[in-house]
Amino acid sequence: MSKQGSPSPRFSIIMPVYNHAAYVTEAARSVIDQTFADWELWIVDDGSTDGSGELAEVLATKDDRIRTIHQSNAGPAAARNAALRRARAEWLCYIDSDDIYLPDALAAYDRHIRAHPEAKFIYGYRHRLNSDGSVTELSGEFQDRTTGTAELFGRMYLSHLCVCYRRELIELAGPYDENLRTCEDYELYLRISLHCEFEPLGRVTGLRRRHEGNISRQAGYSRMLEAEVLRRFVRDQGGGEVLDDRLIRRRLGRLYYAAGREYFKARCYRQGLDALAKAHRYRRTVKSTALSVLVRCLLPAGTTDGRETPCL
Repeated sequence: MSKQGSPSPRFSIIMPVYNHAAYVTEAARSVIDQTFADWELWIVDDGSTDGSGELAEVLATKDDRIRTIHQSNAGPAAARNAALRRARAEWLCYIDSDDIYLPDALAAYDRHIRAHPEAKFIYGYRHRLNSDGSVTELSGEFQDRTTGTAELFGRMYLSHLCVCYRRELIELAGPYDENLRTCEDYELYLRISLHCEFEPLGRVTGLRRRHEGNISRQAGYSRMLEAEVLRRFVRDQGGGEVLDDRLIRRRLGRLYYAAGREYFKARCYRQGLDALAKAHRYRRTVKSTALSVLVRCLLPAGTTDGRETPCL
């Protein structure tokens, strides 16, 4: 058994798990092996059917800093919110059940907090862990300066594997949107950006595992959902009050156009036409106009991905 965790640890680490029996023990071990020991780990079994929940219980019996929650499958946002309601620390960190912390990740966060007591949101960056065990080194984005809403609106560069922030930001911005099964982290960080600046560590803090189950391929639906998250941020959540209109129009125009292009590649022409119509509300280009004309001509031969075009 490990040393009894303190009543209020330095860090609360949140790990949602859904059918990752092959990885969850290694992910938790990367937390247990941290050089900084004052933490608690909340493992949320989100309705797994492969024994992941049982493995989480085994881990909890061996280290009293590990706590478990079991719930019916509701998605990563709901899983993280379940842990947030129970987490005791002032500082919140996250790790997915197939990823790995580097051994000194928490120590790096602690050093930065001690050196910058006014800090509210800290972020590092990640490398990629390949299926053969090799590591692909990646360069971190915006690691040389403090960033905020404008940079984040322009590009999602934060990884929840590599962020650490004060609990008060959740109290100010609100929890994860449980209606989102993807893009939920981007949506939350946009809201948080209205209450703080993001301070880079300038170092790698974790490994993002790449495997067949998590290799994301861009699709019309995912691009549309991202665009809708950004549009709602501008329209309803305060983003429009702090962002330059030119940035808004350029970013949303490009993103809706990208969605239309992906739908076109999938022969989902009617959905592509909807995306392109939204693109033209913000930014019309020769390429987007030509693609719109082509999609209209091909409508009778089109198919669908079986999902309603997302609209927030």
